[in-house]
Parts: sequence; C-alpha cells; structure tokens
Amino acid sequence: MCIAQQGKVDVTFNTLDDGIIGDGFDLSVRTLSMQPDQNLIVGGEFLNLNGIPAPYLTRLKPDGTTDETFHIGAGFNGKIYASCLQADGKIIVAGSFTLFNGINAGRIIRLNSDGSYDSSFNTTIGATTGIIYDITSQPDGKILIVGSFTKYNNSTVNRVARLLPNGSLDTSFAIGIGSTSNIMSAKILSEGRILLVGNFDKFNGISANRIICLGADGQVDTNFLAGSGFNDDVSVAIIQPDGKILLGGKFTSYNGTLANRIIRINNDGSVDTTFFAGSGFTDGAVVALKQDIAGNLMVGGSFTGSYNGEGVNRVCLLNSNGRLLNDIDFGAGPATASVYALENDVEGSWYIGGSFLVFDGLNQGRLAKINADHEYDTGYLSSGIGFDNSVYKVIPLDNRKMIVCGNFKKFNGEMVSRITKLSEDGTVDATFNMAQFGANNLIKTADIQLDRKIIIGGNFTRYNDTALNRILRIQSDGSIDPTFNIGNGANSQIYALSIQPDQKVIIAGNFTRFNDLPAGRIIRLLPDGSRDLTFNSSGTDAVIEVLLIQPDGKILIGGRFTNFNGAPVSHLVRLNPDGSTDSNFAIGDGFDKNVYALALQSDGKIIVGGNFLSFNRSSQKRIVRLNANGSLDTTFDSGTGFSKGDVRSILIQPDDRILVGGTFSGTFKNNSSLRLVRLLKSGGFDNSFDARLNNKLFTMGITSDYRLIIGGDFNSVSGISKHRIARLKLCLGSTSWDGTNWSNGFPSGGKEAFFKEDYLGLTGTNVCSCTIDEGKNVNLLSGNTLSIEFGYSGSGILTLENSACLYQTDDDMVNTGIIQLKRITTPMSRYDFTHWSSPVDHQKLVDVSPNTLADKYFSYDYNVKNWKLESPSNEMVPGIGYIIRAPQYYSITDRLEYEAVFKGIPNNGKITTRVGPLDSATLIGNPYPSTLNADAFLRKNSSLLKGGLYFWTHNTPVTNLKYTADDYAVYNLLGGVGTRKSLSVGKVDQIPDGKIATGEAFFVFSTARGEIEFNNSMRQIENNSFFFKPAKKEEVISQSVLEKHRVWLNFENKEGFFKQILIGYTEGATNSFDNDFDAESMEGNTFGDFFSSIEDKKLVIQGRALPFEKSDEVALGYRSSIEGDFTISIDHEDGYLITSDIFIEDTELNKIHDLKTEPYAFKTQKGNFDKRFVLKYNNATLSVIDIKDNNCQISVSVKDQIIKIDACEEIIKEIEVFDISGRLVYRKDKVQSSNFSTSKLQFAHQILLLKIKLENGKTETRKIIV
Repeated sequence: MCIAQQGKVDVTFNTLDDGIIGDGFDLSVRTLSMQPDQNLIVGGEFLNLNGIPAPYLTRLKPDGTTDETFHIGAGFNGKIYASCLQADGKIIVAGSFTLFNGINAGRIIRLNSDGSYDSSFNTTIGATTGIIYDITSQPDGKILIVGSFTKYNNSTVNRVARLLPNGSLDTSFAIGIGSTSNIMSAKILSEGRILLVGNFDKFNGISANRIICLGADGQVDTNFLAGSGFNDDVSVAIIQPDGKILLGGKFTSYNGTLANRIIRINNDGSVDTTFFAGSGFTDGAVVALKQDIAGNLMVGGSFTGSYNGEGVNRVCLLNSNGRLLNDIDFGAGPATASVYALENDVEGSWYIGGSFLVFDGLNQGRLAKINADHEYDTGYLSSGIGFDNSVYKVIPLDNRKMIVCGNFKKFNGEMVSRITKLSEDGTVDATFNMAQFGANNLIKTADIQLDRKIIIGGNFTRYNDTALNRILRIQSDGSIDPTFNIGNGANSQIYALSIQPDQKVIIAGNFTRFNDLPAGRIIRLLPDGSRDLTFNSSGTDAVIEVLLIQPDGKILIGGRFTNFNGAPVSHLVRLNPDGSTDSNFAIGDGFDKNVYALALQSDGKIIVGGNFLSFNRSSQKRIVRLNANGSLDTTFDSGTGFSKGDVRSILIQPDDRILVGGTFSGTFKNNSSLRLVRLLKSGGFDNSFDARLNNKLFTMGITSDYRLIIGGDFNSVSGISKHRIARLKLCLGSTSWDGTNWSNGFPSGGKEAFFKEDYLGLTGTNVCSCTIDEGKNVNLLSGNTLSIEFGYSGSGILTLENSACLYQTDDDMVNTGIIQLKRITTPMSRYDFTHWSSPVDHQKLVDVSPNTLADKYFSYDYNVKNWKLESPSNEMVPGIGYIIRAPQYYSITDRLEYEAVFKGIPNNGKITTRVGPLDSATLIGNPYPSTLNADAFLRKNSSLLKGGLYFWTHNTPVTNLKYTADDYAVYNLLGGVGTRKSLSVGKVDQIPDGKIATGEAFFVFSTARGEIEFNNSMRQIENNSFFFKPAKKEEVISQSVLEKHRVWLNFENKEGFFKQILIGYTEGATNSFDNDFDAESMEGNTFGDFFSSIEDKKLVIQGRALPFEKSDEVALGYRSSIEGDFTISIDHEDGYLITSDIFIEDTELNKIHDLKTEPYAFKTQKGNFDKRFVLKYNNATLSVIDIKDNNCQISVSVKDQIIKIDACEEIIKEIEVFDISGRLVYRKDKVQSSNFSTSKLQFAHQILLLKIKLENGKTETRKIIV
C-alpha cells in the first residue's frame, strides 16, 4: 500500500498486459536444435510458452512464434534434456519422460518432422531408470545415448548405450560394466571412436577421471592420452571440424595442466597449446558450447566473474583460438541462474537457452536471441502482449488517445506495423489505418500539425505498400496525405523532426540527400513537403539525434557530430531560423560524447542529456543545464550525475521538474536510478517519484488527463508487467490556499492541493492529492465531487455535505485524513428504519443516530435468516449493511428528514465481506464516500451472487403504528423496478438506475458461500444526491454497453396497492433462468404480488434472448389477498418496444387487450393466479401481417480477403466488421450503392461478424470467415 508515491503504474491502461500471459518459457530450456528450414526445436522443463501450454517440447519459427504445424498432441509427461536432428528430418528427443501422447516411451523417442510419433523407432521400454542427458547420431544411423540410466530394454547398460536405427539395443556395443557415475556428453571422433565425459571416475573398472575414449565396439581406447584427467565435473564436449575437442565444466585442471573450466585438447587427448584460454573462468561452470561457421565459439554456463581477466556473465563469445570477442552486445546478460543450451542459424544469429528469467534487464523467459548484427533482439519471443519491439515515439492527443511509433509489428497480437493509435484504455483504435500494411521499417520520430495531421520519419521506404522514403504525412485516420509531396525523400534514416509554428518542418538524421539533392543531415520542408531553400545549412559530419525549436524560432540540434557548416562543434549547436549558426550560443569545447536529448525549462534554460561525461572540460555525467547563451549553469545541482548508461529522453513538467529517461541503470547522485527518474527544478533528486524500468526508455509524453506515457524496450515497470508502453500516475504541480488566494490557481487536474486555512465553499474538482492542515476545515458543497488521484492526508477535516462525493480510483492508496460525511434521509416517522452502510472506518452505530433506542440497531444474520440485535457501541464493518430506526423523539405521524453524520478516515480500495450458502440473503452496503456502480459490482461478483439487488424503500403508508408491507425496489443488469408512487409530500419513489449512493445498504442473494468484493473500479463520480436518482451525465465507469429493449408493467388498484415488473431483451440473456438478468420477487408485500414466470420461478425482472421476435410470449401471474378491481398498464418502454405493439392476453376471460391504447382493467378474487396473463407483441386476431414475397436476399462472399456484398435493389448505407470479441476492425460509411467490395483486408484467418446497414433502416448481420 502507498500514500502518495508518484510514478505508480496505471494498471487500467492495456489491462491485457497484466503479467498473466508471461514472457517466454515458464521453466528451464535444456536443449536447442536448429532445423534446415531455420525452425528451432526447443526442449526442457517448461510447461508453458507465453502463458500457452507447451509441455516440455515445442518448435519455434524464425520470428519466435510457435509453429502451429508441429503437432505433438498431449505431448510428454516429463522433462526433455537432449534433442538430435537426423538427416531425414526426423527428431530424436530424450530426457526423463515415460509417455508421449499416451504412448509408452522409455526416456527417448523419435518424432516425424511434423511432431507426430515415429512408430518405427520402438522405445516403449527404453531406459527404465534415470535420465538421458545427451544423444549422438553416428554416420551409420546408430544412436549413442548417455546419462544416469542403468538399464535399457531391461538390459544392464550403465549410463551409456548404443541403439540401432529402429530403437532396439545394439548388443555389439560391449561396454562391460560401464560407468560408475553420470555421463553428461558423448561425441563421435575419427575412425568411429567415441568420447564420453561427465562426473565418473571409472569406466569398465578402468580409472578414468571424467573423460574416456572408446573404440567403435565399446572397448576402452588405451591410446587416448587423458592421463590423470580432470579434477572436477565435465559438462559438455564439442568436436571442431579439424577434429580438436573443446570441453567445458567445473574443472580447474586437466592432466596436471591449469584449465579453468574450459580447455581444448587434440584428437589423441593431449592439450592443444594453441588455444589461449589464459586464466580461464574464475567461477561457476561452463555448461554449453557451440561453434559457428566462422569458427567462433559461444560459451554458456553459470560463470559470472571474468574470463582471462575480462568481465563475463554466463555467456560469452570466443574466437577460434579462445580469445574473448567484444563485438557482440549481450548487455547485462542473464541476471541469474545458468545458460544450458546454445544454437545458431544460417544468418549468424545466436539462440541462448537456460534457467534465467531476465536477460539484459528484460523479462526474457529462458530463451534469448542475439541477432546477426551481434545485438540483443528484444523483440524475440514476445509474449504477444503490448508491443513486440521497441517504442521510439509517443504523442498524446487531446482526446486522451495517443499515436505510438517504433520498430514493432504487433500490439496485443494485432498487426500494427510500426505505427498505431491507442485509445484511452490502451486498446488499439481500430479506425486508425484500418486493415493496412503500415511501415516496412522503423518509425523513429513524429510530430502533429495544428490540423491534426501527423508527420512521421524513420528508416522505412514503404507505407501502406506505397513507396515513401523515410518521411510522409498521414491523415488523422492513418491514411497517406497525398498533398505532402516529398519526391524521392531521404536516402538514409531520419532521427528527429519538429514542426514550426508556421507549419514548416525541420527534419534531421543521417541522410545526405533529399529528393536527389545534397542534404547535410538537416533541412527544412515547406508545409506541402517540398524543400525550403531559404534554410541555408551545409549540415553536420555525423548523425543528428535530436532537435528542439525554441520559442524565438532558433533551433537546437544535438547528436554524434563534431562539425557543423564546416566549423568544429562538439555534439551541440544552435541555429538561427535561417539555418545559419547562432554565434551567440557558445559552448566552448562542448561535449566529449553524444547528445541524445534536449528540453527547455520555463526560464529558457536548456537541459541536455546523452552519454557524455564532460561539458567544456567540466565533469558533467550524462546530464547538464546550460544557460540560454550556451554556458554552463553552475546552479544546477546534478552532482555526480548518472553513474552509467545514457540519457535518451527529457520531459519538463509545468512546474519545471524534470523527467529523465534512458538506458541508465546505476545511480544519480548516489540514488538508485533505473532508467526513469524525476529531478527537482534545481537538479536535485526527487524522492516523491519512483518508477523502476527493467530496460531502455526512449520517449515520454504527458496526456491531457495528467498522466505520463512512456515507451521503450522495457517489459516491466516497478515489477508490473508492461511491454514497451506504460502509463504512470504523477503530479505536475501544486497550489496552496492561504485564506485569501491560491498560490497557483484553483486546484485542478495534476495539481497537489494544500489547504493552509479554512475553505468553506469548495466546488467539484479533480486534484492529484489533497492535504488539510491541522485545525482547518474544508467544506465540499452538496452535489459536488472531489476526485483525488493519490491520497487524502493532513490533520484537518474535510466535510462532505449531503450528496457530495470523495472519489478515488486507485485501490492501493491509503488515506490518513479525516472526513465528515453528511447524509440526509427521505422523510421518516419514529418507527421507520433506514438501511445504512458506513463510508468511513471505525464508525460506531450510535454515532449515526444517537437518539435511537438502544435496541433498534440491527444487522442481518444469514445463518439464522433473521435480524441480529447490535450494540449501539459496535463499529460498523465496511461493506456490511445495518438498519437503524429513526430517533425516538420523531413523531409517529409527521415525517421529517434526518441528517446522519459519518466521521473518520474514508474507506478506499478493496473491501471484502462474506455471503451465505445458496439462496441466503445478506445485507451489504456501499463502503465508499462516492457512488457505487451496481453493474460493475454484479459483474465482479457474478460467481457468488444472483443478479438482483434489493433496496428497501418503505413507500407504503403507516397503519396502526407500523408498515403494512415492506417495499423493495430491485435492480439487475437488465434494469430496475421501483415501488409505488408517493402517497405523501416529500416521499421519494424512483426506479433504481444502477447507481448506489454513499451510505446505502441493500440485500443480495447468494449462489454459494464465499467472499464478495468491492473495489475502486466500481466507484464513479456522479449520482450521489439521493437513492435511485436518475443519471444526468454520461457514465464514465468502464463497462460493456448492452443492447436492451424493455417494458415496465405496473399492477395496481385504487386503494394503493402497487407492484412493478420489468421484461426486457438483451445481449447474453436466454429464455431460461439467468442469474445475471432474472431477479426473483421477494414477495414482501402481504397484500399481493405481480410477476412474470419461468421455470416455476416468480420474477420481478426477466431478461430474454435477442434477437427480439414479435412471436415471443411471456407468462404473467399475480397473487392477491384483496378482492376487487385492478389494472395492468405500461409504465414506460425503450428500444424496439417503443414502436412495437404490446398486448396482454387474459386466459381466464379469453381476451386480448392492446396495452398501448389504455391499461387493462379486470376484477379478481382472492388467491394465486400464476399464469392468468400472457404478454404478447403480435395479435393475429386484430391484424393481418402483410408478408411481401421477395426472393432477392442480401448475398455475401469472401475471397482472397476481399468481402463482396450484393444487396439486390436495396441501398447499403454502412458496413462494419467485428471480431468475435466485439471489437470493430473495419468500417465503411456512406456506401450509397447496392453493391460493395472491400479492399484486400490484412486479417489473420479468423471468424468475423459483418453488419450491413441499409438506407431503409434495416440491419443484417452475417458470420464470415476470412
């Protein structure tokens, strides 16, 4: 829990990225084998890959995705340690398993190339004990296996055996008594000899310290000169093309020669002195070795110290003679554990498997890839959640959406090639560049024009399959803007661009030509895309990484260059608006290394970031502040700066605090700094902000609702799964009230509010945090909401007048301040009870109503199904409902409102309470000082609750000093029903609308005993004025909007009896009983009841299946202890039922009545009449349905991902395509034709829903497969 720690991850952004799917394999990878088609066989201890079952063995495509054509059925029941590819494409795997796809398999099996069982290789008995650690295939097709097993096909074979091609034991291989201990690796030498290594000290009774050579017949080769052998275990051996043998393990000597964990020996066992391992590895063990076609050696294991004096971490690359190569970027490498397996492909990429979870700071899940450029491939084995590769630029939009650019191809598994638009909740906006190809290479930078068009730059050469070299302008929907004409564009990457106020565009990067004319890595374009020849610059001698346009029109550029316009400049220069050098900007000797980031504070001072260590010969590590003239600002307190890494992004907050992101992972002024920090305006470390990234940050932006969007290479933020994009919570400024004025304007979004004096008329606002000083009072006026992003604190008191709300969204925030919340009831007389729930902690029952008699405080005990007397001094448990009678001094005839006061620390976050067994009633209540959304509450607890919420309203008049009946308003996901209209002034009768007010309690009925939950996702801002008040503003809580068509029916008489029921048609409902959409009548009124019925259940609310059919019928019934006249009428309707006919059939009198014309009046006797009435929508006796004969129907066809629609003579208005989750993936409006064909849509093979809207108002939905 936290009070107000800024930098907290907003988990409501891209909720799919919640850590459940996982990254990579869930347990160790033990073996890797690359097939000729470059698909990779992976085996090990794992059960899942990216959250999807893949027990012990899988095959990956070159891009790291699972090969769906590799079918192993139920797979293995145990671990796989070794794999071997045969020349015919078959695959041998071995380990500790005993079953494959239900077939007995004694720790070894052979599969066909598609993963199916090869029955010609019979190992149903196989190795009956231990583990097979290694497999080697001989040229003659025989197979050598080694490990810890002692029997094969029930024959004793101590830890080594040779199999015939059919899987049977080769009895000609005579090893005698074999090995005394485990054999870890076997390799075939020249002349068919066999090398064995492991942790054994004898073989067939002959001394052999962890290495032995056998002849082809299994006899010991005494000519192999291993001498005294190794002094510790040998884990791996490989044979090089020249016949030399490379060995790795835990050993530190071989035959008396120093050999720290790695050595190369000759074919005869003698030491190869041309292999220069020097002092070798200082700790751990070498477990895996692999040679590439160039002769270089990849080494993996558990070592973490140094190799021959140079630092290494679990994996390294040596040349053919054992010298360490440093031209490969492992980054920080595996964070823990060990490397077990190595493989490479034809392009020169390396694959590293093991037990590590993290590689170079990223959650990599036990398999990492180093690409052919010797760089860590952060996009390999992506979980399919978030972005699958780097995010380089985020642009927040005014509508809370955002443009995201980078080197990614997918987001949450959807194709979004290098650019997409995300909605506020972090999902893809399907209307952006719909079903198009995007860019064919990375998009590095982007900026947005005043007209909302977007200019993007990078290293792409095509966009939406149109040739466009490295820059283009797109419309707000992602389509190409043809009015932006760049000609042939740039000849190399664009790294930075910025739009001037006059809409001209500065672009910079590594290009030396633009539209076939010379360009020195920076030019200016006119708004139409043509080159602005008034921008006079010959440019730089190296890459420009960043540019910044100042308010005065001058242009700062930074990068790798050391020369601009022919004059020496060290990595930073300022230009005049015409492109010439600004001679007033003097940086002296400048920076010793590259500049990657620039930002301006409000006073015009310049924050510079990069990988530099000095500025103008002064030590300035990776960040510095310059005065407007380029001189060093010595007042900037950056101290020792960043200890390592680069600064890649700088963002200045409105209050001039500085957000800094990059690749740094050490310290800033001795404070731990993991790739994102915030500095004070003065340069000091801001301890109020904490966000720890596990890999690089490249870009940041502030959203219109005051959140921080970050993008980069990370897949975890402060331990929370977020793949390359995340939204963080923070405060951007503060304001204080001194009794007269606000120091920085009225409290508003992003600001911390501090009350130093009383403030008695606060209106609704959204603040970052709120603190009230001791002894001070703040009054939030009735009907207003104070929304707080973080916590509420201080020693003063916040008073919430009746119907005011304190709203919070984050479950983790802990409040420490006191509130005083007032709630005014509907008018009551002395014997009225009100159902209460406390919104504050430690509220005593007696403090709600001090003048109530001591024996008139109750809770409800579901175990005994009755009220439980509570002591007035008992504290109200959050989430539990209570009933409290009116004060004893109240009149028994005249009604008065009552003001209850709750005082304490406001409840926030997750709150749980228990419910009883099936059909038990439990009285619970809203535990928060803000409105609770009933739909969200019901959906969260649907596994334990029936769908109805029952609110007691006491709307029946008092007779003989007590109510003659209890009245319950009811609500479920279909809607609500109310009680009768008021019979006296001031009484309230409202239909529940799904908004549960502060302090309100209600009954629920359970489907099973268990624990239900309240949490902040159920809270909302509005609708807290009084119980059941209809909504006036758009609902902001995240929930599905269901299609609904409903009718409310009233059953009443002139003497005051009243009962309302609801019948509706909605998504998800069936014509059987549904917990979510059907609510049973409580039958609380002693005089009677009115209900619809289904499956012998009497329902006050009934949901029925879509589509709505006029032929549907619903049985209605009633119970009455009154003999006399009643009416059934329509209260109101919505959806299709507004225009539909609605009839009621009286089966007793054989009458059908049109309820749309007038209420149906009838007489009744006392009794139960469960099925007297039928609700209908079609009356065959009153009308004749005219059915037009028309054989022409809408036809739909799909071919080559093109959808064709023929609507006969009807005109198509609009076409929409949805995936099976209901997400819009394609839309075309204003079709205005009876025939239409889409363009070729870039959809994966899947089922889609096609909705066709016609001009005549009709809609048709079809299921299609693309």
